[in-house]
Amino acid sequence: MIRIEGPREPKTASPKTVERSGYLEEEYLVSGTADLYGYDDSWQTVLTRPDVRFITRLLVRRPGDDSLATGDVLLEPLHPAGDMASTWPRLGNALLKGGWSWVGVTQHPMGLAATVASDPEQYGDLDISDPGLGYDIVAQVATWLRADGLPGLHLDHLFMSGASHTGTFERVFLGDGFHERARRPDGGPAVEGYLIQISSGAFMMGGYHPLSGDCPPPPAGDRRRVIQPFDVPVIELLSEGEAETNRDSRRPDSDEPGDRFRLYEVPGACHMTSRDPVSRGLPETVEEPSDFPMPALAGGALRNLRRWAVEGIAPPRAARLTNLSSKDDGPCGRMAEALPLLRDEHGNAVGGVRTPELDIPIATYYPHSTLRSSDSDRSAFGGDIMGSMTRFSTEKLKALYGSPEDYRAQYEAEVARLVTEGWINEDEAEEWSQRASKVTF
Repeated sequence: MIRIEGPREPKTASPKTVERSGYLEEEYLVSGTADLYGYDDSWQTVLTRPDVRFITRLLVRRPGDDSLATGDVLLEPLHPAGDMASTWPRLGNALLKGGWSWVGVTQHPMGLAATVASDPEQYGDLDISDPGLGYDIVAQVATWLRADGLPGLHLDHLFMSGASHTGTFERVFLGDGFHERARRPDGGPAVEGYLIQISSGAFMMGGYHPLSGDCPPPPAGDRRRVIQPFDVPVIELLSEGEAETNRDSRRPDSDEPGDRFRLYEVPGACHMTSRDPVSRGLPETVEEPSDFPMPALAGGALRNLRRWAVEGIAPPRAARLTNLSSKDDGPCGRMAEALPLLRDEHGNAVGGVRTPELDIPIATYYPHSTLRSSDSDRSAFGGDIMGSMTRFSTEKLKALYGSPEDYRAQYEAEVARLVTEGWINEDEAEEWSQRASKVTF
């Protein structure tokens, strides 16, 4: 059992867009006990330490005007790096414009330590002794939200999303039974759908986390690295950077009632760029940082997940990207399991979720870059996950499109297709169109 106290004013920084959009941000203390799990010799999930005490916090962002709250709530396990909300840069605009509420859970000792350091007086009592406790903590929070709720939080439907490390958190949450443990009072699933972002299940460094600090992650080929059938829909949204390592964790899409699944691999997209706030502290890249507009597709994926779960409307499907057979066949990332992708005459990846950036291209997009200082493994890894772009010359643009006006007409037609097929909405289409309006040659 857990206990939730509050609300109180958070002492950590929040995105400026929250207040500008008329949203409130509140904080709650969560205390209780959580169970810790591990694996036996045959890789079966076993309880290793029951009833481990913890104290953590929730962050809540909700419309200040209750009449604007839709009742849709996104639950996010906060990232160990600085206790950040890694989905907010990708989903924040869609949440704010759509009247969603958001609940973030400090669930990892590293993230908790960063929050404590930000204000020891406010957060000095927080305590999570093992990273594996986060799964049961989040499961209990989801159960609490569906049974007891929080003051002022209008909740009809609850979804979960994470990105990178916390996208992998979701895969573990599903694969090792925490989804089944998080139930509504009527026995139904507390979490009604999952959007897993920029996390490849076959990526050995981070595609599946250990269940506790004392056990290893499942080996390559373990079934949990591939999303299995569940009683709720699951969407995986990956950039081409993750697709390089994702070959062995791909599975077919499905519309079956007990197995609703989509995999979206997005050519041109990257794990992050040097423009992202999380990249602060890393050296600048030699190449121009990628400007691929992934957040629009993330917002569309979340809305499609909600429609699928609540209204039974299945989302669009997309082809997979194609991995080549060995690292000698083309450029790719430095990870051992990374394999090059099939690319077109412009150097862009073939297949996947098609967008104007790839079908009416003005640049070559690549999910990696070179950092100006690469003296350490940390810097080399930073370059491996930060995307870059190489713009086409004026001569090439003229040869491809003739004039900026013709280019924009073709681009606008592709944006309209994205709307018609249900990938983005009209607001996001306007953002994409503004990109094209700035192109001259």
